[in-house]
Amino acid sequence: MRQTMSNEIRSLDQNTISKLVLAGDMKGLNDAQKVDYYTYRCQQAGLDPAAKPFDILTLNGKMILYANAACTQQLTSNRKLSHQVTNRELVDGIYCVFVRVYDPEGRSTENMGAVPIETLKGEAKANAMLKATTKAIRRAVLAHCGLGMMDETEVETIPGAKVETIDTKTTPEATQKTGPYAHPWSIDELEEFQTTMDRGYVAFK
Repeated sequence: MRQTMSNEIRSLDQNTISKLVLAGDMKGLNDAQKVDYYTYRCQQAGLDPAAKPFDILTLNGKMILYANAACTQQLTSNRKLSHQVTNRELVDGIYCVFVRVYDPEGRSTENMGAVPIETLKGEAKANAMLKATTKAIRRAVLAHCGLGMMDETEVETIPGAKVETIDTKTTPEATQKTGPYAHPWSIDELEEFQTTMDRGYVAFK
């Protein structure tokens, strides 16, 4: 299995390999490899791939996974998480909400969401304030569960970002394979690639 993976990686051009190793960029992967990586991330986090908890973001030529609403909803339900708003404050026209997430074992993680509201009024202001709370909850859930990726509420604020989707069911190469992964990547290889992607995401931020 490892030999199959090694042969395929060697067939990639040097530029693509550099993107995978140094930048954590999914663009160099073929469709089957993208599905493999997507499925692995779902299984590792205990998520149902059929619910499509992740989408793909392309920005500045890079392609990375980010968490959508289905992701944080599944994580909250599957891990029986609860949350508490610990503080709200207005700083220079920025409405900030702080949320702490708890799990059944008593561990907790706190994070914040912030939105500008200084120029808003009425319903627009109310919606922005609600969004700050949603953002804080989702960021806290993702941080608590150890997923080093952006939430879709953050993606919406990035200029020039292009949101894409990945079909985890109908990729031709994937449907011809059987087993937990569509393409013959070993668990060690997937874990190594995940580490590369997370390192690239941190550098990208």
